[in-house]
Amino acid sequence: MLVDTRAVRASEGSTPRFSYGARVTHTVEIARTPYRGAYALIVCLLAVAVLAAGCDTSSTTTAGPDPLKCQVSLAAPSMIDAGGGTGTLAVTTNPECAWTATSGAPWISLSPSSGQGSASVELRATPNDGNAQRDGNVNVNGAQVRVSQRAPCRFDLTPATQSVTSGSGSGRVTVSTSSECAWTATSDVTWISLAAPVSGSGNGAVIFTVQPNNGNERSGNLVIGGQRSIVTQAAGVQVPPPPPPPPPSCTFAISPASQSIAAAGGTGSVAVSTLQGCTWTAVNSASWVTVTAGSSGTGNGSVAFTVSANTGAVRTTSLTIAGRAFTVTQASPCVYALSKTEENARANEGSASVGVLTTSGCPWTATSNSSWLIIQSLSTGVGSGQVTYYIGANSGGTRTGSLTVAGQLLRVVQDGQ
Repeated sequence: MLVDTRAVRASEGSTPRFSYGARVTHTVEIARTPYRGAYALIVCLLAVAVLAAGCDTSSTTTAGPDPLKCQVSLAAPSMIDAGGGTGTLAVTTNPECAWTATSGAPWISLSPSSGQGSASVELRATPNDGNAQRDGNVNVNGAQVRVSQRAPCRFDLTPATQSVTSGSGSGRVTVSTSSECAWTATSDVTWISLAAPVSGSGNGAVIFTVQPNNGNERSGNLVIGGQRSIVTQAAGVQVPPPPPPPPPSCTFAISPASQSIAAAGGTGSVAVSTLQGCTWTAVNSASWVTVTAGSSGTGNGSVAFTVSANTGAVRTTSLTIAGRAFTVTQASPCVYALSKTEENARANEGSASVGVLTTSGCPWTATSNSSWLIIQSLSTGVGSGQVTYYIGANSGGTRTGSLTVAGQLLRVVQDGQ
């Protein structure tokens, strides 16, 4: 142990102080004496006693951090995306100050959750499955900061379905969504073209044009933000050429006027009645019907024909015989069934599907009978397949709608709010 000899002083009329270990100080009061030698001797003896007493003693006094100095300031993190992710919370305080961080929301986790001095804390948020932005608090030594997470992007298309004429034309689909939500529009058919711009963020509109339709009714989809708006174009007008008029004095009758043929195929005949000398013909436009006799004649006669086997849906055609229409209808071998006949859905929007069961080669179609039910997959198919449909959100009471798939009815019952 070291003694600061400068701290040991004795003089007449003074009060000596003895220090040791740099931490313990003893003060000894010494009476004034006229004898300098005795005074000095007493001082020395007291110094030795103090040193002996302090050789095996130490004393340490430690003061904790000042609470006023350990105030914490927090820098709020940026808003976290709806899909989840991380952010950084900056903690600023003095180096000797310890802190503990806690999350006030179950969807926020912290790493690290404690430390000393200034540091960065990683915030990790789980995906937001709700319909709105959510907020939570993080507490660090009593100081709080708010953490916000965006709502997931949802897109509403208006109208969900629309019809256009068979000629060329244009249409519009309105997009409704949050300002930060980006979207891109595409068409899944070649006869629908999109006008620029085909992408955007927040609310907007997509303009499209259609090419003229010279065939049957057709449908296509505009896909915007993962949602579909269905465009149906009417069939083109096809006027068959009129049959040649009979001679002025000739009248014709046929019997029967129609005939049904089994799916396996078969034969048939039609009798023609008219005056002698009156000519007539039999005209057929269907590839699956063949006129085998009587394609033309004079006076009374008959027309014979064969029908090939049918592997698809029921089909019908007309033969023009002596200026009269003769209808041939052939049955279908196809039998259709659905994987379910009723769907029970919750009030919120979503997608569902139904399986179509039939034999190979059997065609079918799928249509919606309710505005809040939208066919998302292709609306036609051949053989067994699957139809996916969208169920719109229900803000009212329980409602019932339906789809017609392969001639079968699928009933959809949706809960109310």
